[in-house]
Amino acid sequence: MSLTPESHTSADSTPEFVVQFSPQSFSLQPVLGGLSNHNYRLQFQQHGLNNSYFVRLFSATYSDMSKHADHEYAAQIQAASIGLAPNIIVQHSQGMICDWIIGKHWDQVDQVRDENIAKIAQLVATLHQQPKPSHHLDMSERLQHYYQTLNSEFKTTALEQQLALTINLIEQHLPANRMGFCHHDMNPLNFIENEQTKLYLLDWEFAAAGHCDFDIATLFQTFAWQGSQRTLFLSYYNHYHPAAKVTFEQLDVMAVVVEMMTLLWCIVMYQQDKDGIYLTLWQQSERAVADKINLLNKELTWDQ
Repeated sequence: MSLTPESHTSADSTPEFVVQFSPQSFSLQPVLGGLSNHNYRLQFQQHGLNNSYFVRLFSATYSDMSKHADHEYAAQIQAASIGLAPNIIVQHSQGMICDWIIGKHWDQVDQVRDENIAKIAQLVATLHQQPKPSHHLDMSERLQHYYQTLNSEFKTTALEQQLALTINLIEQHLPANRMGFCHHDMNPLNFIENEQTKLYLLDWEFAAAGHCDFDIATLFQTFAWQGSQRTLFLSYYNHYHPAAKVTFEQLDVMAVVVEMMTLLWCIVMYQQDKDGIYLTLWQQSERAVADKINLLNKELTWDQ
């Protein structure tokens, strides 16, 4: 590929850390996927070789969403050290440059293949058994932070009641022995399989010490796995993480927490950007929260 000076964005719009890393001629092409940051493929020729890197620029709302670059870098470096994440090459307050993984995201057919569910289960079980990062995600605190960020017009009585119920679930109905190294954003776009069929996990911006059931409930939600696929995942996960002994009952509790987190995040993002995609996600999540709470009401014996 021949890269010319005209193929990259202007010096005014390209972050300085990308310009400094690259030779004079490079291209910076947008990568589809991801809602809260800006992802690019950086390419250039150097010493007769074609080089490709992944560049992520932090959005204007990055710090507003209680994210910290130092926490993200530390988590991804730890995960990369055991082969679960791409290596970080450049760390900067505006973003990062990482190895480019040549591979593919799984489509909906691939996502439900038994062998791929097994691979995800092994990766997740491995992650959860690593030393916990120093940064901890307090789910109740994060939910309350999102809620307090909302404009008064969005703080409905129903939303306030759902939030109170969710915090009660966190404090009273989650197993206490499930703390570990969590990714906190496990969706299909954040998994990539390279040409040697090795699976990697991307986007570590929410990673922290946390409740490991959050990752599993997120997987079940975002991959839209049904009963047999969820059963298969849990059998593999509990095999690779024998001390976990995860049950569907505890995941039904966490499913409400995950959906409530999703709902509040969507409202916050819509409030900031007024983007229709966030409104659609908000409406979908609003229905899903109600459905999951109704399901749980049939299962739980609530504390009086």
